Amino acid sequence: MNTRPGTTMRQTALCLGLGLLVSLGPAAALADYVVIAASGVSGSYSAGTEIADDRQIDLPQGARLTLIERSGRMVTLEGLFSGTVPAPGESGESEAPSTGWDALKRLVGSAEASSTVLGAARASAGDIPPPPGVWDLSTDSSGPRCVRKGELTLWRKQADEGQTVSARSAAGRHDGIVWKEGENRLTLPDDMAMEDGRMVVSIAGELRDFELSVMPQTLAGAPAGQLLAWLAEQDCRRQALALIARLHAGETVD
Repeated sequence: MNTRPGTTMRQTALCLGLGLLVSLGPAAALADYVVIAASGVSGSYSAGTEIADDRQIDLPQGARLTLIERSGRMVTLEGLFSGTVPAPGESGESEAPSTGWDALKRLVGSAEASSTVLGAARASAGDIPPPPGVWDLSTDSSGPRCVRKGELTLWRKQADEGQTVSARSAAGRHDGIVWKEGENRLTLPDDMAMEDGRMVVSIAGELRDFELSVMPQTLAGAPAGQLLAWLAEQDCRRQALALIARLHAGETVD
């Protein structure tokens, strides 16, 4: 039988390509949920673990497992529990999170996430000052910070003395702001949180350099999981961890 030159090679390549797609099909399937926080459970449910919607989950008495679905829906399971993740109702349907999904998976699987979330869960009210709220900007270091438009609150762990604060950004400069003794939070003028960009803060002469990201209006009222994915995408790691700790404890976003 005569064939045109190259026909056999093309057919072979096509067969190999189809075979590769078939072999990759099951492995390429995306997990339905990712564990973002766990307490009182075995290592098989550690933060960062991907779970299919048909996987059998068994939790002992007192255990707690918080999961996020790709849609941004949050699910918390408490032991005793045995079964699969409950299916969402019609009201739970939503758009998929942004590309922050991958950043979120990296964050929740880190040692930093495990120690922060479990530490917050185990500490009693008298052990340490309350952990930062989601929108409290920690002043112990520089780096990325996320804010809601027109709302900017600094946070410090130690509040045993008063301090003088100044802040400057493209929006302007504010000097001589008094951070009173005994107060862990300090609200800055609204105009400092109107747009993305750099903000430099001086606290008792010590500089902090922040890169602010303003939450888009599309996230207003969105599922907590979508907000969490956005925080991770902007590299606002501590704020994302603060949100995880609150959700795992059964609290509201803020």
